[in-house]
Amino acid sequence: MTKLTVSAQVLQKLRQIHPTPAASAGRLLNKYVGLLTELVSEALEQERSAFMRKRGIYSINVSKLHQCGQFGPQRTRLHKWLEDNGLALIKIVERGNNINSVYSWVQLTKLVTIEDELTQAGALRELTDADIDGYLVGDAAAEAELLAKLYPEMDELTQAKLLEAFDVVPIDVQSLQNYIAWLLTEATLLREGKRELFARQAKTILAVANQLGGKYLQRKKRSEFGRVYYEGLSVQNVNKELRRAMLGDCWEYDVRSSVVAWKMGFAKEYLQAVGSQHDAGRAFSATLWYLENKAEFMQQVQDYTFTGNSNVPVDLQRGLIKEAMTALCFGARLTAHGWRTSDAGWQNPALANVIKNEDERKRFMANKDVRDFVREQNALDAYIYKRVETEEKHLLKLPLLRANKRPSKAKVIAYLYQNAETSTMGLAYEFLKSKKIGVLAKIHDAFVVRKQLSQGTKQDLEDHVRDATQNEYWRLGEKQLERWGDLLTQEEKQRIAEHKAFRANELEYMREKAKQRKL
Repeated sequence: MTKLTVSAQVLQKLRQIHPTPAASAGRLLNKYVGLLTELVSEALEQERSAFMRKRGIYSINVSKLHQCGQFGPQRTRLHKWLEDNGLALIKIVERGNNINSVYSWVQLTKLVTIEDELTQAGALRELTDADIDGYLVGDAAAEAELLAKLYPEMDELTQAKLLEAFDVVPIDVQSLQNYIAWLLTEATLLREGKRELFARQAKTILAVANQLGGKYLQRKKRSEFGRVYYEGLSVQNVNKELRRAMLGDCWEYDVRSSVVAWKMGFAKEYLQAVGSQHDAGRAFSATLWYLENKAEFMQQVQDYTFTGNSNVPVDLQRGLIKEAMTALCFGARLTAHGWRTSDAGWQNPALANVIKNEDERKRFMANKDVRDFVREQNALDAYIYKRVETEEKHLLKLPLLRANKRPSKAKVIAYLYQNAETSTMGLAYEFLKSKKIGVLAKIHDAFVVRKQLSQGTKQDLEDHVRDATQNEYWRLGEKQLERWGDLLTQEEKQRIAEHKAFRANELEYMREKAKQRKL
């Protein structure tokens, strides 16, 4: 856990102007330091650049400090008083913007000392086995304090209210501990900042699970666009390895190409509206190929985009193609050039941030399959938006769906999709509940269950949702997640290495003997 210690001179000077009662100044300062500690801890659980880590820079909401604590007849703000009297605990490096929810970059001043279990002088420190064991076991008092900060209302909620406000996730504590130990000892290929970040996130989840008997609470936060998110750390926003470490052995089911499948649900309506005699298979051939044989589609595009002398490693090329196609699915422009923004800035196309090499990006955009896919998606987008103009005009008046005082087609499509996604996944959850199958975690267009669904149950679930939504393209993919097992000891690693070396020598000896027999 993170601890901030403030120089005694701060409290001494505060007591000089705030002498009565004697303990009042201490309580006032403790509250302020407690909030600053909380903000710094939250910043440490977000990704920081190497520059920020080296310079001890944290991204925090300084306005919260401005509002923390008042004293005296003039109701003086403690934060302002500290600044005015040369006792500020933070230094602004780059001021944020409350309008755009951009936090300020700050450094702690010389009046504050930070103690941390993981880092020393801005870098991940060398940890002994005892350090790691202590880190995994945790401090019960510190964990209880963390629990009270994360869930201050928990003791006052009934079970029903608790489940209404939170989703409860069962945590495989041993698996999570193994993952943390791996991060701190063996994850040498991860950047140090990533290792530290992932370890902090995992430790927060572990601390809550230790206090709640192996459970973790995710506070629900409904988006105006229709999705349910969670505040703070959750299965939705942690990396995939931490997710499987949290959940242990389980199965993840996700809607295959969810947004594309949803749009294809309007294909027949579209063809009728435009008076086309073609069936969906011909009119939307590229989209159907993407839906029904995505691996083949992606490979074709990958081979066209990247040449043999590409600087992008082959094992990373597929990821870039996938990211670029996802951007197109959500409305990215198929263009090589950026455009001038209203504030005299310059906006690059989303694809330029994915495929950075200009020649490779041009080949991607020139690919016939990609162009056909985009043309078909644009046709469906235009039809869906036209339906809104005709049947749901009230949506076009919603401020959140407007840009520059005019309705934004991209925002309208996103709003419709996310609401449809939430509704559709609700159908899936009700079906699973009817089969007495518990859902461990919900991840927008995916869910996680403990055991693999039988082929019959999976088929019945898909049929149920397809019938209810009248969308024949709704299908589930499945993936097995395995818990993090115990790490090997040094002796076990040495024994395995020696055995491999022995086997290699033995095979070499046998090859030499075989050569001699041939001679």
